[in-house]
Amino acid sequence: MPLTEEQANQIKQQLSQQIEKFPAEQREQAKAQIKSMNSQQLEEFLIQNKLIKTGEAGETQESNTPDIEQTGCIFCSIIEGKTPSYKIAENKNAIAILDINPLSKGHSLVIPKKHETIEKLPSNVLSLAKKVAKKIKSKLKAQDIKIETSSVQGHGIVNLLPFYKDEKPERKKASPEELRDLQKKLATKKRAPRKKKQISIKDLPLAPVRIP
Repeated sequence: MPLTEEQANQIKQQLSQQIEKFPAEQREQAKAQIKSMNSQQLEEFLIQNKLIKTGEAGETQESNTPDIEQTGCIFCSIIEGKTPSYKIAENKNAIAILDINPLSKGHSLVIPKKHETIEKLPSNVLSLAKKVAKKIKSKLKAQDIKIETSSVQGHGIVNLLPFYKDEKPERKKASPEELRDLQKKLATKKRAPRKKKQISIKDLPLAPVRIP
């Protein structure tokens, strides 16, 4: 049986209480991610992270008070495709996504694909962050972009916060239309594989004819 709206709100409150243990700069970001989920997304997140279990008849049964510090990571869920996101870039070790509750236009997160602390982040995670920051500045005409690392639920991430002239950063929920529009502007296009040139007999150099 799917979660009712009341149940979803109760679970979100429980998760928010757990998040209160986080440092201030991490707390708001984690809260925003949880708040943005609808009932179905929340239920899937809880099941996948073993915070609730499925009964024999397919009904979900709530476990004890969720402890997301131990059993679930929203960023791992995003990497695995279990939680929807708006991806704009990717390399071997990380992906860059748009923050769905941005502080400013183009506010993005670079998330390592492995659950690692800030100290263990591969160097190309920061390289991807700089590449995305450069594109945001170019495409959105940002005056400056603040790049800073933080850790949420033990998962190190990189925040890209654009600043604009005469605009003060203020967190608000972005609409799907806004996010899709930004994704089109900022997404890195995949290069088409190079076609191998087929060599015909005509292209081959002629060997000199030897007269015996």
